[in-house]
Amino acid sequence: MASPIPISRTVKCAMSVVFYAVQSLARLARTVAGKRPARCMILYYHSVPRDQRARFARQLDVIRRHSHVVDVTVAGALASGHRYTGITFDDAFENYLTEALPELAARRMPSTMFVISGALGKSFGPAGRSEKVMTAEQLCSLPQDLVSVGSHTVSHPYLPELALDHARRELRDSRASLEQLLQRDVSTFSFPFGGFSSALVDFCREAGYRRTFTTLPAFAFSAGGDEFVVGRVRVDPTDWPLEFRLKLAGAYNWLPWAFALKRKLKGARSVEQILTKPAAERSVVREWREN
Repeated sequence: MASPIPISRTVKCAMSVVFYAVQSLARLARTVAGKRPARCMILYYHSVPRDQRARFARQLDVIRRHSHVVDVTVAGALASGHRYTGITFDDAFENYLTEALPELAARRMPSTMFVISGALGKSFGPAGRSEKVMTAEQLCSLPQDLVSVGSHTVSHPYLPELALDHARRELRDSRASLEQLLQRDVSTFSFPFGGFSSALVDFCREAGYRRTFTTLPAFAFSAGGDEFVVGRVRVDPTDWPLEFRLKLAGAYNWLPWAFALKRKLKGARSVEQILTKPAAERSVVREWREN
């Protein structure tokens, strides 16, 4: 029997339809006024299991029909009136190499992989549902013309809850380890569980990163391509076609406002608390196993 569809997912999709309608009217007004800004939506995946590869391939075809794909590590100013998409993956699961990359390569689509440096060659994920992570050798074998590698910390902690020195080490050591392994610059970083703050952003600058990525949906590179903190929207091969199209169009960009409002109503006392996602979004039991 199929699992019931979560009500929250249906509500989010319905609200995004409304938001998209409002967006479309605003975009029409700008077009009439002769203003057609570029739009770039950055997607982030985690896993592409073998039985979901065909769905993933169809999503790539939708992306190709409706936008230009850019390398998010080097994207700069974008041409007015065009739609762009960035494709990223968190955690470096082995099925990226076996299932996702062949589909991306067949379409010559660049992507960025954010790697947990301490998880290479192990399994990682919720207890009972962990997945194999690429080995160091597999990571080194990725084609550099199609795949950029970024850091996702050493051990995938929720950074806002760490002591400051520990957080610094997670940021610094993961980058150093990956650069030593790959023998090239690693200049981008993705916050585990979407947990970030103004202090953590400053630590990323100190560690030498040139661009960081959150899990809060927002159009990217709207300020000329020099943003240091860039938003993304989560997608999965199992997304409904409408759901995926809405995410690609930026219709889920209302979610950060909803998160901030929820935190305010719960009595958040700082900007950092408002910026991070609700605890339920990141409170998962993880396990590590040697393969």
